[in-house]
Order: sequence, then C-alpha cells, then structure tokens
Amino acid sequence: MSNPTRKEREKQQQRQHILRAAESVFAEKGFRGATVQQIAERADFSVGHIYNLFENKEGLYVELVNMRAAEHLADAQEQLAQQDDVLAKVRTAIEAKFDFFRRHRQFFSIFTHLTADSRARGPVFMPESCREQYEGYLRALADIFEEGIRSGVFVEADPMMLVFCLEGMTRSVIAHSLYGGKQEFAADAPALIQRIFLDGVLADGSR
Repeated sequence: MSNPTRKEREKQQQRQHILRAAESVFAEKGFRGATVQQIAERADFSVGHIYNLFENKEGLYVELVNMRAAEHLADAQEQLAQQDDVLAKVRTAIEAKFDFFRRHRQFFSIFTHLTADSRARGPVFMPESCREQYEGYLRALADIFEEGIRSGVFVEADPMMLVFCLEGMTRSVIAHSLYGGKQEFAADAPALIQRIFLDGVLADGSR
C-alpha cells in the first residue's frame, strides 16, 4: 500500500478535527439539537467544507460513534488479553472503562443515549457496525463470567445478567462524576466498584 500524499494526510487531519468538534456539539446539544452550522463554527471551517468531507450530519455522527467505539473496544481487548485469571479480567474491564471516559468525557453522554436501548432505531441510534462491536464486547465479558462460574469463582447466575449489573454500576458512577459537579473521577472509584461488585458475585469459597 502506497503512503498517503500530503493532501490526503491534511484531509484526514481535517476530518479528525471536525469529528472532535462534532463530538463536543453532539454531547452538548444531542443529535437532534446539533446542526452542521454549529459543528462548522466549533471546528472553524465553513459549512461547505464540512459537506466536502462528510455527506451529512448523520454521516458525521456515525463515523464519530464508530471511531470511539473501536477505540474503546480495542483498548479493552488489548488490556484483557494481558490477564490470565477471571478476577483480573473483571478488574481490568472496570479500569479500562474508567480510563476511556477519563480521556473522552464528552463522548459519555453520547454513549449513554446509544446504549440506553442498543436495539433502537431512528435519529439517535447505534450504527450497525458499532452495535456489533458493543454486543461482541458484552459477550466477551459474559464469557469471562461464564468461565468464572464454571471454575467456582463466581456464584451461579446468568453471565449476561452479571454483565448488565457491572455495566450499570460503572455507568452510574461515571455519570455522577460527569454530571454531579465533579471535575475528576474519584481516584478510588474503580477500586470501590471492584470491591462492591465482586463481593456480591464471588462464590463463598472464593472470598
């Protein structure tokens, strides 16, 4: 594959800059409230230039969501692959999620709307490619819990239900940090979730 030309590199840099601007506007206004004009102003480009690089607002939204989802899942998968036992994997999944939203605070409100009902269709929706990635991530977590249940580490329960419980806990604490007036996540938040959650799901012999 040939190396990209200078013009192609500049175009890609502009696309990334516009996507970051769109992320902040979508986070503030929501998909319905955001306009291409607002995104253009935030990115300091003309509306016409936005349309030269993206088909429309929906195209911007889809690319942004896919970009962030791929980043989060790649980071999580890389960190999970470095762990051997199920407890370390659960702790790593919690840490990875907090780390991602520390770096991408504005995306959290978008993520919350997307995953409130990942089956939803319409103006605020999860793109199919992102849906597949997210559901694959949830299944991977369920596999970790299933392995832990088989080995007697975790209590007998529906693995996917354990995933939803963990997702709900982490999402609630992150939301409190973002919308509760806090500038930073509490440093001990991931460890606190680990302790509370794992205390509830560990089998008696694993405590």
